[in-house]
Amino acid sequence: MIAIAKYFVFIFTFTIICSLAWAANGPILYFTFDKAEGSVVPDMSGGKHDGVLKEGAAIVTNNKKIGAGALQIKGGNETMEVKSFKELETYGDHTYLFWINFTNPTSGGWDQILVKPAPDSDRSPGLWVHTGGLGIHYRYNPGNLGANRLGPNGENSDFPQNQWNHIAGVKKGAELILYVNGVEKLKVAAPAAFAQGAREGMAGLYIGKSQSYAGPAAKFIIDDLAIYNRALNVAEVASLMGGIVSVAMKDKLTATWGKI
Repeated sequence: MIAIAKYFVFIFTFTIICSLAWAANGPILYFTFDKAEGSVVPDMSGGKHDGVLKEGAAIVTNNKKIGAGALQIKGGNETMEVKSFKELETYGDHTYLFWINFTNPTSGGWDQILVKPAPDSDRSPGLWVHTGGLGIHYRYNPGNLGANRLGPNGENSDFPQNQWNHIAGVKKGAELILYVNGVEKLKVAAPAAFAQGAREGMAGLYIGKSQSYAGPAAKFIIDDLAIYNRALNVAEVASLMGGIVSVAMKDKLTATWGKI
C-alpha cells in the first residue's frame, strides 16, 4: 500500500510539474476551433480568454486541418472577438501561429484576416489580404512596417484558393520573421517598440472583421490559432504545425498511467 501511495504521489507531482512547464512556455491564447458552446469558442490555453462568434462566423466540421473543426469567416462583418487581457496588451516579442485556407479571391480592397488593436493603431499586428491577390499583408505600427504581400514564395506572392497553409509570424526585437509551412520565407524590419495596450471600446483580438478598420473581413477558414508572448525558433514552429496542445506532456502521462 505504501508503494502504491508513493507511486500516486509521483504521478500527482509529475502532472503538476508538467502543467507548470506548459503554463510557463505555452501559448497565452489558443483556439483549436473544434467546437463552440453556443457562440462561445473555448480558449484551450488555460487562460479562459474565450472567443465569441458574431455576425455569422461559425465553426465548421467539413473543412478543417486539425481536430474536429475550424473557424469559417465568409466576409462582411463576420468575426470572432476575444476580450483584451494583460498578457495580450503587454507582450513584446511574440509569435502568431495558425493554419489558413482562403476560400474566395480578394474583394479588391484590404480584407481583414486578424487584428490586434491598440490605442491609435489597428496593427499590433494587423493582417489583411493584399488588394492585388491572396498574399498576406502583415503589419505593425508605428511606421506601418512588416510584410507587404506574403505568399508561399515569400514577398510579392499569393496563396492559392482552397489549400491549407501554415503561417507563423515571429516578432523578435526589430525584426518580423515569417514562416510558411515551417520554412522561413521572409525577414523584414518591424518596430522594436510597437503600439500596445487595450483600445477603449474594442476587443483585444478580432479574427475577421474588426471595429478598428472600416473594410470587410476576408473569406477564409482558420484552424489551430495560437499566440505566444515570446519569439519561437524555427524548430518550435515546425514542431507545432501538427497542433499546439502539449503532446509531449500527454504522451508522458499516457505512458506513465499505462504502467499502473
